[in-house]
Amino acid sequence: TLPLKPGTRVAVIGDMAATARYQGSGSSKVNATKEENILDEVKNAEGLVLAGYEQGYDRQGKADRVLVEDAVALAGKDDVDVVLAVVGLDERSESEGLDRSTMAIPQVQNDLVEALKGTGKPIVIVLVAGSPVELPWIDDVAAVLYVGLSGQAGASAAVRALTGEVNPSGHLAETWPVRYEDCPSSGWYPAIGRDAIYREGPFVGYRYYETAGVPVRFPFGYGLSYSKFTYSAATAGEKGVDVMVGNDSDVAGSAVVQLYVRGPQGGVLRPDRELKGFAKVSLAAHESKSVHIDFDRYTFRHFDVACNEWKTESGEWTLMVGDNAEHLPLSIPLTVAGDIEPVAADVALGHYLSGHVKEVTDAEMAILFGHEVVAPGKPVTFDVNDPIMSWVDSKGFVARTVAKTLAKQEAKIRQKTGAPDLNTLFILNMPPRAMSKMTQGMVDSAMVDAIVKIANGHTFRGLGGVIAGFFRNQSANRRTARELNND
Repeated sequence: TLPLKPGTRVAVIGDMAATARYQGSGSSKVNATKEENILDEVKNAEGLVLAGYEQGYDRQGKADRVLVEDAVALAGKDDVDVVLAVVGLDERSESEGLDRSTMAIPQVQNDLVEALKGTGKPIVIVLVAGSPVELPWIDDVAAVLYVGLSGQAGASAAVRALTGEVNPSGHLAETWPVRYEDCPSSGWYPAIGRDAIYREGPFVGYRYYETAGVPVRFPFGYGLSYSKFTYSAATAGEKGVDVMVGNDSDVAGSAVVQLYVRGPQGGVLRPDRELKGFAKVSLAAHESKSVHIDFDRYTFRHFDVACNEWKTESGEWTLMVGDNAEHLPLSIPLTVAGDIEPVAADVALGHYLSGHVKEVTDAEMAILFGHEVVAPGKPVTFDVNDPIMSWVDSKGFVARTVAKTLAKQEAKIRQKTGAPDLNTLFILNMPPRAMSKMTQGMVDSAMVDAIVKIANGHTFRGLGGVIAGFFRNQSANRRTARELNND
């Protein structure tokens, strides 16, 4: 289906096609010099014919049967060749200061794609999201262009990729699980207490999925192109790996060659494979080039806890080359002269040895950490490091009311505006110790301690400390000002 051929009549569907979501919320937010949207870019694209536009879904996730019916009616018209549906996460779903509560996109958007499937027309999805999402309809659509949060000019860039004016060559920087339950940490995160323990050890991201053999939607490093590449003639020397990459298609394009390593058998605990280098190469149609990837000081080393140093195990390592963490067609053995002989991992590590961290016991985790690890429950006594949002469990009425009121206010504004209230989120996530810095010294450490007393239910004692500290600070500031003036 892609690239879209000249003369293709396109039905554009989706609220985010007309009102672009192109950036995140929080510290990354910028004021754009201009704002593009995919609807306008399709309308103005040379070679494409806009057959019509429908909103398709309510941006805030409210079910609306009429929007779906209108979208299906447009997509089902005889003169429509391809349905271009723009779906993904809205502004409320991901932001600085918030953890996502689900890996799904809004259900109304999934329902829309399911309804469009009934038209029998090829469906091309433009997926807008800052991180992986579940894709229950992936087998029912003709193509997916993942644009992430692509910036103010992302819409024109997307249409250029859809039409083949540009040959996409991006590769995913993280694994896409099939569902959230497949994530190694899904069983214990979000944590219910004060602390979240990283039970996964080294098995994070692709290191987990590839070691434990867990099926994924898209592996780390995955990315398709309008070109087709082959890898051959891999050799390894003292300084790196050389591999021949060929473009077997009629379309010029770029490949990203990736080098993974596997440690010697019977060595320290480590993932099955680890990315140690990559190189991007541009190839004309039917062109081949030799690509070199250097070794560096990180390629073979590990941190030896016993001697508190970086070490390299001697023995036969395996070098693997391909275009993602799963597709590694070339494998080369390499004998490495390290500074220690392989030492087998402790059998008491149990499930860690196979990467099955979801089944790890507390005893196995204690072996990994070198000491027993116990996650404390919800804080009974708050300190200067507990964020203000945790005060919802305070014994004190005032602190509890403050935290609950702020949380309700943020939720209300997010529901009303369709975007998170970043100022309130900032306060909720802030520990009291940060108040000194954020107020430029108006709140000193003694006042912070008094505020924590309020959180711990000592309301009047805490308020007295805050008031006394305020006047003490004022007096100290006046003295400092006088000293500076005298100097």
